[in-house]
Amino acid sequence: MEQIALFLPVLYIPWILKFLWGPIVERFHSVKYGKYRSWIIPLQLIIAVIMCLLAFWKIDHLIGFFIVGVFLINLFSSMQDVSIDGHSITLLNFSERGWGNSVQVGTFWIGYIIGGGVMLTLFNLIGWSNLFFLMASIYVIAAVPIFLNKTYGKKNEKQENKKSIQRWITVISFFKQPQVILVLFIVSAYRIVEGFIRSILPVMLKDWGLDFGQIGLVLGIIGPISVLLGAIVAGLLINRMGRIKSLLIFGGLQLISVFGYVFLSINTDLHSMTKMIPFIVIDHFISGLTTVALFSVMMDWSRKSQPGNDYTFMDCVSVFAMMLGTGISYGISAKWGYSINFIIALPLIIISLYIVWKTYNKIKKNNHWKDLVKS
Repeated sequence: MEQIALFLPVLYIPWILKFLWGPIVERFHSVKYGKYRSWIIPLQLIIAVIMCLLAFWKIDHLIGFFIVGVFLINLFSSMQDVSIDGHSITLLNFSERGWGNSVQVGTFWIGYIIGGGVMLTLFNLIGWSNLFFLMASIYVIAAVPIFLNKTYGKKNEKQENKKSIQRWITVISFFKQPQVILVLFIVSAYRIVEGFIRSILPVMLKDWGLDFGQIGLVLGIIGPISVLLGAIVAGLLINRMGRIKSLLIFGGLQLISVFGYVFLSINTDLHSMTKMIPFIVIDHFISGLTTVALFSVMMDWSRKSQPGNDYTFMDCVSVFAMMLGTGISYGISAKWGYSINFIIALPLIIISLYIVWKTYNKIKKNNHWKDLVKS
């Protein structure tokens, strides 16, 4: 567990540093082919090539080649993600962001089902090499819709391009916004809980006797479907409830998740796949609710002149917070066990919600952030 706590965050470094790619994406692009589209398609194909190269690596060979390959996939995916976020914010107005984030979160987890649970299940059937060739093919196919879609959103992209092309030091301008530290504080407080609760699940289920096929089914298929359902429900409710109520109510429901895992931890007779599935389903459903709520707020707080950069910077902070929660969670579990880890998570959730409540109200009174939400 100590090794995973140190090793896993290293592969997430490109996502933590994603804000560095924001100014590059905002500044260098092709208006002819679409501001963000001109980044999304080439990066999609580059990632597919790397996957093909990884297909030739053997599991019993040096791990360094594989680590470098995964690191590069994360690097180019994080650059591509800047473009995807910017493209989404450009296309969606305030009332559409709840559903827009439901679609993004939902399709992310569909991808997680295919790339995680299904691929893990296929591993024993088709082998390592064919598995990576299959994933590379899926990447190429996924690039086709945006390749064919040559005009959607281009008008907005041209309008925003005139503003963004004049701004190179966008990170500095982001920090010049009033109370921006409070914004990042909210994002961090909300997301550290995600890493603390859910990052430990794969190792925990393995220690509790599940094999890789069962873990792939529970966390790679059943769990993501539950997140997808949660994202859909969030899309239905978020505009009716409002942003702050959504953050607090959905975030508060995570107490149910943690109580469930505490119950599992102290009842070893429940450590079978069928008995654990209800707990996993409820937890992941709640995760879908919280993710849509936070992502919608992050979109609201992104300036329209450089949405990719602003959203990306907030997302980097959220990933860093998740990795911090992950490291702490693995450390606590290794030393004191899973039950203590989840017991500690209970006050952590309450503290995070209190921070969100107090800080959000301060930000809401500032005219700068009011204007962003209205635009």
